[in-house]
Amino acid sequence: MTAPRKYPPRSGAAGFTLIEILAVLAVIALIMGSAVRGFRSLAKSDLRTSAAKMSGAVRYLFDRASTTGKHHRLVLDLNDGRYWPEVSDDKFYSPHEAETADQLRRREEKEAAEDEEKQRRQEELSNDQASATTSSGSSFDMSKLEMGDFRPRRARFASFKETALKSMALKNVKIRSVYTPRLTEPVTSGRAYIYFFPLGQTEPAIITLSDESGDTIYSLVVHPITGRVRVYNQEIRPPVGAQFDDEGNRVNEQ
Repeated sequence: MTAPRKYPPRSGAAGFTLIEILAVLAVIALIMGSAVRGFRSLAKSDLRTSAAKMSGAVRYLFDRASTTGKHHRLVLDLNDGRYWPEVSDDKFYSPHEAETADQLRRREEKEAAEDEEKQRRQEELSNDQASATTSSGSSFDMSKLEMGDFRPRRARFASFKETALKSMALKNVKIRSVYTPRLTEPVTSGRAYIYFFPLGQTEPAIITLSDESGDTIYSLVVHPITGRVRVYNQEIRPPVGAQFDDEGNRVNEQ
């Protein structure tokens, strides 16, 4: 009688079969897919939250300008992803012609330099006046003799403390662009401004937000008369070069 053949014991390190490897890869792919979908859902949630808060900020400044009788503006820093409110006791005069973002930046730098030079001259005149007063006993204001071209006073805006609206830093959200009819093209870097007037009006504006990857885009469209903000889950192209009347309605070109 033939003895049964003995096989060597199977080693525990014999490896995985092809089916086992495919099963593991399928599980890994499923987990990765769920993680990506969860991340995208979280990014969209941050984008929706940021759009809702910014819409509320626009509406709040619209109402506050009407009730206080002061000019307000919303400052949007596209480089840092922040925005905050400012107020002015002065009147704000909008430029007669639309400017490019570069022209706006140069004009602001020029105005800042002029303000600094004017402050320096006033300090020098005050010092001269103090010296003259000491020597002659006269209290005449020498700065009144300064002559120059008449220019309307520029509005000086400053931030203000308000519990209902503070400086906000966007979380996982970018400000892609800001457009108002004052500009010939949307602002895509630096700072942009949206102004609110005491008589219950604001500027027509389009604010475009996106997640960090740029895959999802929201557009906030501001109505100039009501201050209402409509949020679109897509990019709204601004009507570059179009003309608007005082009520924010587009004027048909001949």
